Amino acid sequence: MFIFRIRYLTRLLLAVSLTCGLPARAVTVDCGPNVCFEYDETQAAVALFGLPTRVGDAMQFLPESFLALSADGAGTVTVSSTFVFSRIYTVAGGEIDSIYVNEEGDYEVIGAGSVSATLGLTVENNFNAGAESTATSSVFSQVGDSGGPDIWEVSAARWPAAAFADTSKDLRVSIENILEAVTSASGQYAFIQKKFVMETQWLPLPEVVVPVPAAAWLLGSSLAVLGMVRRKTSPARPPE
Repeated sequence: MFIFRIRYLTRLLLAVSLTCGLPARAVTVDCGPNVCFEYDETQAAVALFGLPTRVGDAMQFLPESFLALSADGAGTVTVSSTFVFSRIYTVAGGEIDSIYVNEEGDYEVIGAGSVSATLGLTVENNFNAGAESTATSSVFSQVGDSGGPDIWEVSAARWPAAAFADTSKDLRVSIENILEAVTSASGQYAFIQKKFVMETQWLPLPEVVVPVPAAAWLLGSSLAVLGMVRRKTSPARPPE
């Protein structure tokens, strides 16, 4: 799989940190055919999410150790993390119509335990920071014996072009995950892991070009013609 990454911003921010004494951040900008993704490789969420891989205009995560396990009455075990794309913006200037996130993993409950997975999706407008945002969440849960290992799946979607009054060409997107496993007695077992591909898709709207109405062209042409006629028909100035 070919990954094309642009690191100009990394060099720029590193130069600023050396000059101003600010901590360096490993900012990555990864551009697809229509959309660019910007994120900090040093954010704490990378430990659980891993780094994303771009495929076309989509981002895919393959977490290796994002899990919660409770056994023999250990109580509630919760693991949570939030991955942030500081900027997702379109290459050609069109608006981003929709953002879709899908997650999958495996789980197993033995006895009277339980497991759950929560996906939170928040989209903020960088053009109007702090004033425009839209959020949603989705939950999977299993209470009681699962009858063996099984697969869970959750998804969430937002439509910033419709939700925001300002243009949705430059967005900040946060993806939150909470995994929870619960057991309350000996012999119980509860396990849930985000294991399979998590795919994030960004679907840009094409830039809409509004043509000038034909009537306006006719009006402009008419004014030009009138100007020419006036110059031609204006009486000659009398000799000095």
